[in-house]
Amino acid sequence: MKSSGQAVLLILLVVAVALGLGLSIMSQSTTDIRMSQQEQESARAFSAAEAGIETALQNVSVTGGNFYVDNIPVNYTVTGQQFLQGQFPENGVAQVILDGNVNKLIIEWVDEGKQLPGEENPGDCIGVTAASGQTAASLLISVIDSSYQVRRVGINACVLRYTNNLEDISDSADLPYLRRYELGIDSGDQLVRIRPVYNSTSLQVTADPDSFDPLPDQAYLISSSAQIETTKEAKAIEVTRLEPAAPPIFDYVLFSGGNLDHL
Repeated sequence: MKSSGQAVLLILLVVAVALGLGLSIMSQSTTDIRMSQQEQESARAFSAAEAGIETALQNVSVTGGNFYVDNIPVNYTVTGQQFLQGQFPENGVAQVILDGNVNKLIIEWVDEGKQLPGEENPGDCIGVTAASGQTAASLLISVIDSSYQVRRVGINACVLRYTNNLEDISDSADLPYLRRYELGIDSGDQLVRIRPVYNSTSLQVTADPDSFDPLPDQAYLISSSAQIETTKEAKAIEVTRLEPAAPPIFDYVLFSGGNLDHL
């Protein structure tokens, strides 16, 4: 009789353990299914938001819009930016569009916080040479007017004028930038092209806020969001698109009527 009672207890214990394991497995399976569904919904919302970005990129002049992707509502906005801002590689080109009026540009460059080896600010200009990666970027600036006449300015963030004959700039900029330069713009000037040399650089170009009108739109901030109505899963994406610029090779040619003559 005692053995029968022990057997019943053992069976109950085994059943309890098995039931616990079964419930745990069921709970984990339910959690996995729910997480998988959330991931799928998140991916769907993200893809829908990407579709808003692609739609805006096809026509950046549109201020915004909304539509549906696979029954997911998508909203996007396009905002013009009257300044140029970004990180530009060594020998890349930043292009500023002008409106032909007299103006003054404020050029700020070199991220002061990027002081690790190989980054754009070496932290100390003493003893550096005009070699790639060893100094903060210098800027080669070309201003092109409506007659395709070009005037050029070269500026250094470090003291390099004895080795490259460019102008050394010591004016401090507002954080996070290291250097600041004011570039005068004449009536009829149409484009400014800025090429970093010796290093990559963070760069910001704005019109003088005190005395002059703002610049035309230089870039477009595109924001897109999508939310699945049933699960409330939402995603948002934001990108900046610069106005298209001619490649760096165009800085080495002179426009003359319909022909290109190498300098």
